[in-house]
Amino acid sequence: MKLCIFITTAVCLVFHSIASPSGNPRLEILGSGEYSFYSTETISSDLIIKTVNLGFSNIYVCNSKDANKVRALFTNIDGESISIANVKNIQAILRKLNYDAVARFCKAGSYRKISQSNIAGHQIIYAYSPRAAAYITDNRQKINLQIAQSSNALIIGWPVILGSF
Repeated sequence: MKLCIFITTAVCLVFHSIASPSGNPRLEILGSGEYSFYSTETISSDLIIKTVNLGFSNIYVCNSKDANKVRALFTNIDGESISIANVKNIQAILRKLNYDAVARFCKAGSYRKISQSNIAGHQIIYAYSPRAAAYITDNRQKINLQIAQSSNALIIGWPVILGSF
């Protein structure tokens, strides 16, 4: 599997219940699927189904139902993502994120869309919110949420998605 960093998506989060105390989103409430944590820490747990070493960080994958328990094992998390396969109603998940493709921004204090592109058949959206603690800079724009959408799946990550999709 080819590992790449895709810096692409922007979407809108508005629900306070989706964010942790640090302001970073807790994506497991969006659905069930594979949940990934990005960290330079080395951890071990029976709940982790796969670990990928990227050299500069590790990706720890678990089932989304176990995400809160795995999150508690870390002292430092650099990012998270969820991969929701066989999504029948992508629009319903986007509504949970309060994504507004027409207005291209979200309610005050939540994520606003920075850019959008198409990579390998995935629509990629990048967004930024000052409420979230982590961010990266791309082309002098702050980004801290990425969404990759295909015809039947979504991958949503903060500050960006690590790995392949």
